[in-house]
Amino acid sequence: MKRNATVHVFCGTLLAATLLLGGGAAALADDKPLRQAAAAPEIKDERALKLLKEMTDTLAGAQTLAFKARGLVPIVAPTGQYVSLFGTTRVVMQRPDGLFVESRGDLVPNDLYYNGKTLTAIDPARKFYAQQDVSGSSLDAVLEKAVPAADTLAPFVDLLVSDPYARMAKELSSAIVVGQSMVGGANTDHLAFTAPGIDWEVWIGVKDKLPRLVVASYRGDGRQPNFTVEFSDWKLNAEVPAKTFEVSIPKDAVKLDFKLQGPTQSKQAEQGAK
Repeated sequence: MKRNATVHVFCGTLLAATLLLGGGAAALADDKPLRQAAAAPEIKDERALKLLKEMTDTLAGAQTLAFKARGLVPIVAPTGQYVSLFGTTRVVMQRPDGLFVESRGDLVPNDLYYNGKTLTAIDPARKFYAQQDVSGSSLDAVLEKAVPAADTLAPFVDLLVSDPYARMAKELSSAIVVGQSMVGGANTDHLAFTAPGIDWEVWIGVKDKLPRLVVASYRGDGRQPNFTVEFSDWKLNAEVPAKTFEVSIPKDAVKLDFKLQGPTQSKQAEQGAK
């Protein structure tokens, strides 16, 4: 019984951790919907939308892209408060059917492989893995399936889809240019946006039009988590070795069902282990 519960919890958190969500997905998903705070004034600066479009066009136009990300991920502690963990991620993508994500740091170490045929998630430390046939599914469809509600929970996932502008500009009620600042040694345009239930900011390189920093703050009554992700080592249209997307499953690894579960189901699994 205890082993089965562990398997359920692992399956329910593996992909979320891969994409820097960690426990954040469970923290945001609750049995009761969040009450929204008072609506912010609607101010749309076309300069902000233009700069966002330039960034997303740069990403969407790349046949291959690679970057590193370091983020602060909020999870709920036993006391009920949010505590922040560091997550580090290396991402390599090749359109239309290649994705590799390596996640380390304070989160569960795991690797994610998509090669157009299978989607494989591996925990190399504990030697668990899950694999699913996704033949015929586009990368967009796989991301949507692997990370439900990614457009609201993981600002970093939106950078990987084929039309990031459509995702990021959806239902915006405000868009402003805050100014310019240095991030990671690069001069950036600092933009701020508001959408239903969320305020988010992005710092975009003035020269390369690439995201350097994203901060998302959830709006509502009570305590709400923030996500912070910093990007570095961008490489666009660089040659990617074919072996990058070849799955390497640890010897004697235990195969698990590839099934994502919500926090309520995970809690039930944990209770079953007691």
